[in-house]
Amino acid sequence: MLNAFIVGIIVAGFVWWDFLLVFSFAFKSKKAAIRDCLRFEAKALHLISAAFFAYRGGFRLHIQNRVAEPLPDRFLIIANHQSILDIVMIMDNMPVKARARFVAKMELSYGVPLISTLLRRLGHALVRRKGDPLQAMRAVEKFAHRCKADGNCPAIFPEGTRSRTGELGTFHSAGVRKILEVEKLPILVIAVDGGWRVASLKDFFRKFGTTPYYMRYVALLPAPQDKRQTLEAIEESRTLIASALADLRKNYP
Repeated sequence: MLNAFIVGIIVAGFVWWDFLLVFSFAFKSKKAAIRDCLRFEAKALHLISAAFFAYRGGFRLHIQNRVAEPLPDRFLIIANHQSILDIVMIMDNMPVKARARFVAKMELSYGVPLISTLLRRLGHALVRRKGDPLQAMRAVEKFAHRCKADGNCPAIFPEGTRSRTGELGTFHSAGVRKILEVEKLPILVIAVDGGWRVASLKDFFRKFGTTPYYMRYVALLPAPQDKRQTLEAIEESRTLIASALADLRKNYP
């Protein structure tokens, strides 16, 4: 019952803010409307985090930073992917002034209150999971240029889809390579674990608050300078994430 209440609060807030953004884009300048988008993005992240942590027993989030050196102002984020929580938690726990933008599936561009509007309006890449590879690469290239122009941090899940079992999938290189062709950025490798246990609504209602969610900053890799170095960095990222997941799971009951 409490989990359903949490979902209800979040959805109600998102529907109302989405309506306000429709009003903003209809009657305000584009610049003012984008400012409203950024404001509601921050509100949405705060609402989700506050609702989760208010749950009886708490949202058992564990953030670990294994990167010794200070993070630069901008970097490419490479992470594994288990649930929609990954996007929320990564965005909400970025360093000050670092704003993450994601490569997301086209299906999310409509039909999800507030989230769809933010994805379309705030510089995320919208890619068809099954379709024209050329469209996907064009979308990612435009996305990389937008991140560069706006000073945002591009983020990508090289697996291409969520892991329903928590097992690490194959890393695909095309999206990462296209982003780094536009701009050579250092790579922040992030391992996330636990989201797959509450990926469906049924599991969320049944298990949320009883299982931990981990996010570990694993390593900061230097910016690859050519295709060979990019492929090596992708492979190293997957190896580092696999090792981190194995280490994190030692703590599970």
